Amino acid sequence: MAVVNDELRSSDGPPTRVNYFDGQMLSAADFRAEQDYHRNMRYLHNRLLHGAGIVDGLDVDDAGDRAAVHVGPGVAIDAFGRELVLPERVSIDLPPGAAVDDETRWYVVATWEEIRSAPVVVGDVTALSRWIEGCAISISPTPPDDERPALLLAQLTAAAGKVLRVHRSRRRRL
Repeated sequence: MAVVNDELRSSDGPPTRVNYFDGQMLSAADFRAEQDYHRNMRYLHNRLLHGAGIVDGLDVDDAGDRAAVHVGPGVAIDAFGRELVLPERVSIDLPPGAAVDDETRWYVVATWEEIRSAPVVVGDVTALSRWIEGCAISISPTPPDDERPALLLAQLTAAAGKVLRVHRSRRRRL
């Protein structure tokens, strides 16, 4: 199950790190705090120094005779400064609404996601011990906006279940 946190913490106070010392008893909360500090500082760096956009790749092409598009591997940064990493090419089918005869407009977007992974058994409980940070690709009838933190990869024109044109001019490259 993917978990998406779209809260942009603009000010949770100043950055706070764990202060380690000999003999200190550490808990999972301390390790999460350490990870959160480094992730939040990296996101802040990305957001303020680079902004949101495509770093490399994430090229969109129609899938030929299929009612789908291909999105190539690549890296982007979203509006929160999170890295969206797509390690391999994916194919996304057009939504059912693209099967109408009239031309319709669609938007191929990328969003950040984290997926729990690596189950381990502790006593009678199975817990997931890892997070996989990734990039979800979808096709939407509306373009990204401030309410939906997604990166636009391409705009599609479709009719009768086929991609007629792939418009890449509105992509923001870094």
